Amino acid sequence: MSWSAFVVMAAGLVGAFVWADTTVLLPELGGMYAPVCVALLGTVLACLPLVVAVQLRRRPRNTVAAWWAGASVVLVPAFLIVLAGAGTGPWLVCCAVVVLVACTATLVAVRGEGQGSPGAARAAAAAAVVALVAAAASYSGPYTDYPGVWSAPQAAASLSLTQPHDLEQGGRYTLRIGTCTEQGEWAFDYPKTSAWEPDQIWLNREDTAACLPAGSAILAYIAGGTRAAPVIQLPGLRLVKQSDAHSVRSVPAAETHR
Repeated sequence: MSWSAFVVMAAGLVGAFVWADTTVLLPELGGMYAPVCVALLGTVLACLPLVVAVQLRRRPRNTVAAWWAGASVVLVPAFLIVLAGAGTGPWLVCCAVVVLVACTATLVAVRGEGQGSPGAARAAAAAAVVALVAAAASYSGPYTDYPGVWSAPQAAASLSLTQPHDLEQGGRYTLRIGTCTEQGEWAFDYPKTSAWEPDQIWLNREDTAACLPAGSAILAYIAGGTRAAPVIQLPGLRLVKQSDAHSVRSVPAAETHR
């Protein structure tokens, strides 16, 4: 049973990491309900080995259960890290199978007085550690690098943001849509009212041409894409961040001068 559980666990880990795309940026204004529920479920499953630990005090030679319990504890934070980087999706089915297999194998080892293969239990613990290291290496964190050049396909629209002077003053922006051009100052949306809020920016318009039907300021935020090509959302407009080399060539000298 121990080696069968390890095979299922290994297959589930491979499926989870293949399906979980951690290169995709999660929409920063997306709901937090599903990830929080998954995190709570994972925390509950992680508490199960604590019960096993109490039982192991009565059975000090039950090393099989100890290794499976350790694997179960390590797997939960590994999956939570991937959840933060990839969001919810079909890969969570593999996570559920892996965690349930590890917990079940732990309970079976406890009830069976350590019966089972110690080699399979140690292999499961090693696989869990590898999964944790891989999850930590794949997590790149939120994207907040706004300065640069953002553009729409076929150069139908573009947004150039200079580096901010500081968090309060911000920097300059130039928005072009077709033949219309508007300029102004941009700044981060501070202070935040909650730590759960994403990093957003305001485009504070000057008394010049208005290319978008909005008020005196336009709210912009990262709305997805990949880390190599993030997407910024403006009212009715989505622009993709260009590479650094392309951005340097595209920003006019007047905009890069402070």
